[in-house]
Amino acid sequence: MKNTARKAVRGLCGMVAMLALAASIVSMPASAASHGIYTATATAHYRHPTTGVIEDSGGENSAVLGQSMTESATNKKALVEVDASGNTWITVRLNLMDNIQSPKFQVDGHSVSASLMQEDYGSNTADFRLRANSEKSIIRCNMYVTPMGREVIFYITVGNLKSGSGDFVTSISVEQPKPTPAPAATPVPTKAPVASTPAPAKTPVTTQSPASEATAVPSATPEPSPTTDPEAQSSASGLEEFDASGNAVEETQAPENTDSSSGSPVLWWVIGGLVVIAAVGGGVWYVFFVRKGKHPFGKK
Repeated sequence: MKNTARKAVRGLCGMVAMLALAASIVSMPASAASHGIYTATATAHYRHPTTGVIEDSGGENSAVLGQSMTESATNKKALVEVDASGNTWITVRLNLMDNIQSPKFQVDGHSVSASLMQEDYGSNTADFRLRANSEKSIIRCNMYVTPMGREVIFYITVGNLKSGSGDFVTSISVEQPKPTPAPAATPVPTKAPVASTPAPAKTPVTTQSPASEATAVPSATPEPSPTTDPEAQSSASGLEEFDASGNAVEETQAPENTDSSSGSPVLWWVIGGLVVIAAVGGGVWYVFFVRKGKHPFGKK
């Protein structure tokens, strides 16, 4: 009785586990990337990335070795293409192609055909393009490994999409959206600078007081000499003297002393002429009368 109950519990637990796995597979998000070409990062899995099941014949005992082997055989670069209709294409790159034969692929549990896009014999790689439900699909790969002498099964997922194609061969064309022209900026009217004419500088007007004008005038008019006539000085000043009776007193001038030595030049010429005449007459007198013994006042 106890054994039967235990078997029933185990069977029920197994059914719950299977239902949980099926639900997780069905409920995988199927949102796809938008139309474009992207480079992606490829990740290899020896276990199924969702269920954790190992399908390879190596089993649990070869989990560590199998994971290392799948990582060596899978290149970390991948390509994701989404066409205008929303169809997704994934290109995976396999390494060690000189030791691999006849790779086959499944996407989300369904077999798909793969196209060989390019081979690089220098780096010993090959690119395989296959159709997927989205960039989040799980790719199952089984291939014959020559050194092991058997087929190996592992899984590949892609992520970390970035716009671009890298060194992959692309199969779709992406129309670049026409750039929307930016609205033309409305020019802001600017006022022309008004040239301002500077106001003429005002010449400071200096107001001179009568005293200052009086001090400036003497420089233009000569001062009267000390020998100015007293009458002129009296008339210029406008002052007159009056006696006790009220009569104007006339000023008497003292006769000017004339210097006899400072006579006119004509007088000197006259005097000189008389002296010359006297000298000539004296000479004649001497020659004709004194020298010849004649006396002008004597009797003949």
